[in-house]
Amino acid sequence: MAERKPRVLVIDDGEAYARAVAEQMPELALLAPPGSVAGRMADGPTALRYLERHAGGVDVVLLDMQFDVDDARLLPLHEGASARRTRRFQGVAILRRIRERWPELPVVLLTSQEDLSLIDADAELAAHSMTYILDGDDIDALRIRVHGALADRALGPDDADVLWGRDPAMLALRRRLGVLARGSMPVILEGETGTGKSYLAERFVHGKSGRAGAFVVLDLSTVPRELLPAQLFGAMRGAYTGAVADRKGVFEAAHHGTLFLDEIENASLETQKQLLLVLQDRRVRPLGGTRELPVDVKVVAATNGSLAQAVAEQRFRADLYMRLSPATRVVIPPLRERRSDLRYYAAHFAATAVEDGDLGELRDRAALALGLGRGAPLSLHFERGKQVASGELALHLPPAAVKQFMAYGWPGNLRELATVVRNLVTFTLVAAADAVGAGVRVRSPRLQIDPGLVAELLAAGGGGASAGASVGVGGSASVAAGVGASASSGASVSSGDASGAVRVQVRRGRTLNAVAQDVERQYMLALFAATRGSFAAMAEILLGDAERTRAVRLRFNQLGLKVRQLRRS
Repeated sequence: MAERKPRVLVIDDGEAYARAVAEQMPELALLAPPGSVAGRMADGPTALRYLERHAGGVDVVLLDMQFDVDDARLLPLHEGASARRTRRFQGVAILRRIRERWPELPVVLLTSQEDLSLIDADAELAAHSMTYILDGDDIDALRIRVHGALADRALGPDDADVLWGRDPAMLALRRRLGVLARGSMPVILEGETGTGKSYLAERFVHGKSGRAGAFVVLDLSTVPRELLPAQLFGAMRGAYTGAVADRKGVFEAAHHGTLFLDEIENASLETQKQLLLVLQDRRVRPLGGTRELPVDVKVVAATNGSLAQAVAEQRFRADLYMRLSPATRVVIPPLRERRSDLRYYAAHFAATAVEDGDLGELRDRAALALGLGRGAPLSLHFERGKQVASGELALHLPPAAVKQFMAYGWPGNLRELATVVRNLVTFTLVAAADAVGAGVRVRSPRLQIDPGLVAELLAAGGGGASAGASVGVGGSASVAAGVGASASSGASVSSGDASGAVRVQVRRGRTLNAVAQDVERQYMLALFAATRGSFAAMAEILLGDAERTRAVRLRFNQLGLKVRQLRRS
């Protein structure tokens, strides 16, 4: 059986692109549906009406940028846009509608104007490189772009332990990073906290680089500035006060591998100068040393801000920025800008949460109570009435909760989402298992998540990331803190009472937030001991309301404190 040709829908007020496909690209099937003009849809409204009925039959869209059509056939560009500008950038308006309705549909943007500015057009074009077609002479450029768009659509939503989803911006990022990973050039990763920069650097960039050396991480925000050169370049014994032995720097440790420099803008200007020399010469001299060592290192520099902005503010050297190469800059979009994948990520985090030992026990307890077997797969459903697979334990978000979930801004990005989902799974399973254990008849394997719990988690940043949790671009959350912290935390109850007064130790951490949560963890552990594990007593001390035990349990879970282990110990 002959392989089916990819089906192409052309949206263009002229005939050039449709003619080019028909005459010079026989490997593609040009769609000419009823209402089309010479094998194309001649305006946005007509094309959208067709896609509403037949989007599943379209493999890729070729979209012109400029449309010289009547005002009635134009889609609005933005408020206040003139008719001239709306015609010039009509492709942007059409693209916006396609992205809102069919985010996974590949679109190739075309123009015959070489001087058309992407910046002037719209930021939405950032995920779409434009193909210039001049009188059909550049058909190979079109062929390559169509192949790339089809290849993107064929990619799965995950790869190499990275959850990419289906958002067009992430598909473009995936393709770009895949190219950058194979070369020796540095890579700049920019993105908000929790978007998964370190995870991407290790699992994708380093993983696909083919380098035999190690993946080495240095967070420059956690190292005092005066000690940073020794961390980066190494130091010989006696090079500075406290240097009692030779020390290998991270460049040397990452030889033939990848060095991830997180929060790179925290380096002093003098250290930045030294970094520049190492990147230029590919040699490093340890502090106090007399000889230079060759280093073959792929550098991935990350920041949760903008290095270009730091250069403008003279906080970052322009020559180092150019050496790192702005051309390799990749910006990871925050979760709030790729909401079409929110359900996908949440479902993944729910399914993988029960791989943790404690949650796995909870899942088995609830599953057995509902007549299911141990190890029953767990799913998270956003849609009302979705069929539950046989033997599956399903959690269902009611419509009110879905609305809250989708409207939330997710300031902590994927890390926060992983923590919120973990909490939803935990409290829902505990409530169901306890109810069945108390004799309540529950027959359905579909458990509804309490909308009030969702509101509680999301209110005022209540769904913040837990201490010690790490998650990449869709990687599973893991909590490092546990009951073992109680033995060495230094927290103790004053006078052996339950008034809430405890002593804690303030210890250095990677960030101020980590330090604050470490202190809070110590406090909670001591209070748990003082009240003999009574959450009602803790709620009375902390909130003045013994009925608010769920809020205290929730905070324990966010801090990575496992109640079962605490009570056993």
